[in-house]
Amino acid sequence: MTYTAIDSFYPPAERLRDSPSSRDGVDEPAEASLRAYGCQLVQEAGILLRLPQVVMNTAQVLLHRFYCKQSLARFSVKRVAATCVWLSSKLEESPRGLESVVRVFHRIECRRHGAPIRHLRDSSLEELVTDLSRLERRVLKELGYVCHVEHPHKFIPSYLNVLEAPELMQVAWNLANDR
Repeated sequence: MTYTAIDSFYPPAERLRDSPSSRDGVDEPAEASLRAYGCQLVQEAGILLRLPQVVMNTAQVLLHRFYCKQSLARFSVKRVAATCVWLSSKLEESPRGLESVVRVFHRIECRRHGAPIRHLRDSSLEELVTDLSRLERRVLKELGYVCHVEHPHKFIPSYLNVLEAPELMQVAWNLANDR
C-alpha cells in the first residue's frame, strides 16, 4: 500500500493514547482541556478578526494535527493557536497581518485575566511577531508542509441531494458543526 503525507493525519487510536504530551507527563484530561482551550482561543480570535468560520475550523484542525506530533508541555497552546489562526487565514485566502493576530491574542489574554487592555510596546510586538513567524515554520515542518483540510460542509448538500433527503439538511449541518 502506498502512503502519502496526508495519511499521517489520521493516527490510529493507540498512537493517540501515546501522544507526545502524554510521554511528557501531561495526563489525558489535561491534554483534552488544553486542546479545547486552544480551540476556544482560535474561535474567539477569529471572531475578533472577522474571519470566516472555515478559517477558524482550519486553524483548529491544524492545532490538533500539530499536537499529534508535538507536546503541549513543550509548545504554548496560546502561541500555537495564534500561529494556526495566522496560517489558516492565509491558506483559506482571508489573510490577516501577523501584527493584527498578535494584538488580538494579547487583547484576549488581557480580557481573560481581567487586566486593562494595554497597547503592546514596539519591542514586545516585534518579539512576538518574530516568535510566531518561527513557530509557523515549525508547524509547517511538523505537518510536512501538507496543510490541506477537507471540511465536511461542502459535501452535505451534494450527498443529501443524491439521497433526495433535503429535510435532513439542518440536522446534518448541525452535526458537522458539532452542535
